[in-house]
Amino acid sequence: MEKIFFAAVFVLIFFTAPFFELSADDHEEAPYTMFSTEKERAYGFKMMMGGRYDDMRMCVASPEGTKGGPVGDIKFFMRFGFTFDWYMTITIPVFRPILFGAAFKMLQYESDIAMEYKIPVSQRVEFSTGPGLGLSYHYGPDYNSERSGDGRGDSFFALGPMVSYYNSFDVKWPGTYATRIGVQLFHVSLFRVDKFQYGKVFGGALELGMYF
Repeated sequence: MEKIFFAAVFVLIFFTAPFFELSADDHEEAPYTMFSTEKERAYGFKMMMGGRYDDMRMCVASPEGTKGGPVGDIKFFMRFGFTFDWYMTITIPVFRPILFGAAFKMLQYESDIAMEYKIPVSQRVEFSTGPGLGLSYHYGPDYNSERSGDGRGDSFFALGPMVSYYNSFDVKWPGTYATRIGVQLFHVSLFRVDKFQYGKVFGGALELGMYF
């Protein structure tokens, strides 16, 4: 537990250190550097950790009969600049689809496209906010199922639209990369393929990311 605690403290310090930096050097002249937050195209990854309410799908981290539970993923994302203030972000999940397929014979894949508006906070920090729209795909049992054994239910396909909203702080670092700490709120409407059944998903997650 001590190692996990110190690792979590290190991650938070790494991503938030520029917020506590004294601004005495902000007015010094320095050679101009093109940071990742200003590029027309940037690529990176982000980790998300949170929770959700889900009245259709099985959550592998919750007991059978539980509607929802914790949610986490490691995602690859691409950022494209339209204007100086507006960016489009495409997010592709990586960790959860691989883990669920290999360990639980399930599929949970949720990718989206977001439009973000950038607001400068200081020379090194920017605030980004905006909505996202995507698709959610599911293959696996419902929430009454156990993870394995005789209590595991039948698997089924379901899909539907996902609506998200992002708020984040993007931090410029010396060099050509930037870090991001933010919050994602999301809602998913799921529809079973084999019969008519509607499922609702509501949730939120903390996001920590880095892009180049």
